[in-house]
Amino acid sequence: MSTVELVHRWVMKRMLRGEIPPGRWLRQDDLAEQLGVSKIPVREALHRLAGVGLLRFEANRGVVVPSLSAAEANEIYELRMAVEPILLRRSIGQMSIVDIAEAEMALAGEGMTLTEANWAFHHALYRASGWSRGLAMAEILNAAVAPYVALYTQELGGAGQSDDQHLALLDHCRQRRTEAAIEVLAAHLSDAASALIEFLTHTSAL
Repeated sequence: MSTVELVHRWVMKRMLRGEIPPGRWLRQDDLAEQLGVSKIPVREALHRLAGVGLLRFEANRGVVVPSLSAAEANEIYELRMAVEPILLRRSIGQMSIVDIAEAEMALAGEGMTLTEANWAFHHALYRASGWSRGLAMAEILNAAVAPYVALYTQELGGAGQSDDQHLALLDHCRQRRTEAAIEVLAAHLSDAASALIEFLTHTSAL
């Protein structure tokens, strides 16, 4: 793995953990010093993340994690609802006991942040798809909404419903009930999208 890839993964992991929220500025000098690398690979890694919409370069100011508008949240969830059911459908018949066990561990969430555990759960269910590009797309989309997943579950009252859907989804995967699993996943993503878009629409109008 190149230095650029190491920096890219480091930033992505912290975004998935919810440690780099919208509005946070990333200082290239600080990242280079923290990671013990030069500024050149840091800048390239940040440009890659900006290229997929996770960061934004602003002239004479630096790099910031952008906040989402309702329209952008809608775009991200539409993409998630297009990509993730395909990954799940391809995975279910190929899932190993390790995949199921990792999904169960993610639901327990020990040693992980809420958003990190959420992605770990979904990744465990999609990994057996064998689609590396699809998984990379899903990871980017999950990183983009990670802070909003926490908002949905912790502040918008979605925790109970989300937990129930995760448990049902895991059970359907364990029993190889493909269509039932797809139905639960679709509802899970749709419910989160609706609540988040409504919240962002309301707050933008204030």
